[in-house]
Order: sequence, then C-alpha cells, then structure tokens
Amino acid sequence: MTQRQKHATIRQLIGWSRFFIIIDVIGLFAAFMALMLSSVYSTFTVIVQAVLGEVSQKELVGKLVQQADTALLATVLYVIALGLYSLFIDDSIPMPPWLRIRTLGDLKELLASVVIVVIAVVFLGFALTWDYKVDLLIPGLSSAAVIAALAAFLWVAGNERTRHDELQVKREEIERCGPRREDR
Repeated sequence: MTQRQKHATIRQLIGWSRFFIIIDVIGLFAAFMALMLSSVYSTFTVIVQAVLGEVSQKELVGKLVQQADTALLATVLYVIALGLYSLFIDDSIPMPPWLRIRTLGDLKELLASVVIVVIAVVFLGFALTWDYKVDLLIPGLSSAAVIAALAAFLWVAGNERTRHDELQVKREEIERCGPRREDR
C-alpha cells in the first residue's frame, strides 16, 4: 500500500467515524422518549389523584411543576440528540428556525437557554412546596449564580456571533463590489 493510499484510507475512516455519533443520538432519543412518557403518565396519575381528592392543592401544584421539570429535562435530551444528529449526520431535517443548529456553538447556546429555564422551574417547584424548615436563600442564590453564568455565556456568544455576521456581510460586500476606492 502506498503512502497516498494509506492517507486515503485513514481519511475515509475518520470521515466515517462521525457516524458513531448515531449511537449517542439513539441513546439520547431513547432517554428523551422514556422521560417524556414517564412525565405524561405521572401527570395523568397526579390529575386523577387530584380529582379523587387524594392530594392537596399545594401538593398538586408541586407535583405538576415537577412534571414540567421532567418534561423540560426530556426536551434538553431531545435538543442534544437533534443537534448532534444535524451536526454530524444530516442537517436537512426540517426544523423551526429557532431549533436550527449549524455549529457546535449553536447547540451550546440552545442548551444553555433550555438549562436556564430548567433551573428556574426547579427553583419554582422548590419555592412552591417550601415548608419553611429549610432556608430558601441557599438554593435561590445557587440557582441565580448558575443562571447568571449561563446568561453571561449567552451574552458573550451573541456578541461574537454578531461580530462574525458583520464581518461576513463586509466580506460579501467586498467580493460583490470589489475593493473600495480608498483601498486601491
């Protein structure tokens, strides 16, 4: 085998290795489905218990917020699975504009946004079922710190994307119109 053939073989192996991501995608999708089905089942169970008078209104609210949290966590798994699939396998899946993932940065930003909501819902559930025995300040500050860090990440990422988009527009303008008179 020549050196050129070895490089071509290695190149093909590396190119095909991206399809191993499908194993993770299937696992994440299965986890998404399991959590979503579990959440739906639990939600209906809690509603039936409420109708039968087996849970108080406060318990009902707490349990339903927990189900919302589970559904959001399932959504996180779905977004990761979909993002990895579109990044490594096939990017032609029809999706709404807010869910289009073109780069790993897009996936990170989308994930950070969803995690912020999940943390807020978890804290809301904790606050709604608060029994006044445990200090609410510690989980509140912890949640706020993580949300602030993720918000800062999203702000920086948004600024970088804006600068990148502006540079891309300038490059396209230069290519379309040629160099400006001052640049010649």
